[in-house]
Amino acid sequence: MGYLLGIDAGSTNYKVIACDAAGRFLASARRPANTKYHENGWAETSPELIWEGVAACIAEVAAQLPGESCDGIAVASSGEDVLLDGAAQSVYPAIRWFDTRTEAIASAWEPFGRERIYRITGINPNPVASITKMQWIKRYVPEAWARARLWIPIAGFISLKLTGTARAPWTNACRSMAFDLNRRDWSEEILAEAGIERSLLAEPIRPGEQIGALTAAAAAATGLKEGTPVFAGGVDYACGTFATGIIRPGQMLDSTGTSEQLLAILDAPEISSASMEKNFTSVAYVVNDAYYIMGMIVASGGIFEWFKNTFACESFDLLVDEAAREPIGARGCMMLPYFSGRHTMGSDPAARGAFVGLTRATTRGTFVRAILEGLCYEMHSIVQAMQELSGQSVESIYAIGGAAKSGFWMQMKADVTGIPVRSKDVPEAAALGAAMLAGLGAGVYTSPEDAAARVQFAERQYTPDAAHHAQYMELYETLNRALYPALREFNAAVTRAQGTNEGK
Repeated sequence: MGYLLGIDAGSTNYKVIACDAAGRFLASARRPANTKYHENGWAETSPELIWEGVAACIAEVAAQLPGESCDGIAVASSGEDVLLDGAAQSVYPAIRWFDTRTEAIASAWEPFGRERIYRITGINPNPVASITKMQWIKRYVPEAWARARLWIPIAGFISLKLTGTARAPWTNACRSMAFDLNRRDWSEEILAEAGIERSLLAEPIRPGEQIGALTAAAAAATGLKEGTPVFAGGVDYACGTFATGIIRPGQMLDSTGTSEQLLAILDAPEISSASMEKNFTSVAYVVNDAYYIMGMIVASGGIFEWFKNTFACESFDLLVDEAAREPIGARGCMMLPYFSGRHTMGSDPAARGAFVGLTRATTRGTFVRAILEGLCYEMHSIVQAMQELSGQSVESIYAIGGAAKSGFWMQMKADVTGIPVRSKDVPEAAALGAAMLAGLGAGVYTSPEDAAARVQFAERQYTPDAAHHAQYMELYETLNRALYPALREFNAAVTRAQGTNEGK
């Protein structure tokens, strides 16, 4: 048997890994992403440079495995799409997902009906959605739009360069705000409202299905064998979730880095009005024709990093040790984690972070404990809402990312939520998940369940302490939940005042 090759075309780095059926890495390579940041805040990259970086990574991996054959390739990518001409050359740079130049365009969808869009696509109108980027190009760069013949996600673009066949993996298509969840196809009414022809879009494809085979030109560029099968991958965080072993309802991913994503598997999309108002994303998953619901704490580990760099200048471990010596409740000190606004539980860009309950007895350890508890309370509110809206209980939370290495933080997450937490160290999760999708398509795995059973990583389990959970819930219900409403109007006023001042 040969190896499986997974590609992660992220916003920061391009990564390629080769692994066996057990997920053991045989070779890997990476290149920095070629993102150009403009003074006005725009962020773009050249699709051709994306392909150049990915092809170089593949060639490096292939060179590390001379004589070995590749059983299949799949691509994970971040949420950007590209616009190509008839020769598959870009007509305009790919606008990065975090580029918010399209805020006004996203807001202009309101007359069409926010709830109408949510029930079709599972997402609220927002500037991250790639349809808003396409509308921007059409409006402001008409000469580029006139040459466009294909709109395709980055994952599909790389597969196109590998095979000559254009396909859009379902999970990537969902990021567009133009994909009908129930039909698993492009929404004719949304495209009509945007003034975009259906023929411009790449055909959707189920993750794990074969797109095509490596062309002679791609073989020459990558060092792989012509005819190597290429399968549909998906959006990076969904592929990473699969690599963690999450494949069925009742399982949840908690990925904590600078931000924190909470993702739970569902049998059907949760597209109720209540879910829309709380700003949950509910879209297609990468296996079992399942769906997922996702919430986000925009500033999570980033708050800890801010505190460490601004005030403490100490290691993460030392600060956590100090927090561990503080009692539950941080001696009355509480923190709201809205340092970059509030995304889930009701979008509120004007929301701000706050520390309350400070006294002269407040120590550095108290601050750190309050940060960790505040983040866990926000996590609890999201998890609780996910369960209530979907009607499905979360039986276990799989934690990945830098925070998963902290036993104290993981135990606190288990104690606050009342749900067992399983921390896993999954290397290059997005690329590995793509490789596993290739393995499904190639028949290396008989099912997603087989893949999850065979790709295993060491994990630590944290069981909730019932007494600690009761303490946390008393604090959460009586004090923490009151903080955000109490400060909401104040924060909105501050934002309005700043806006007035900035205009002078």
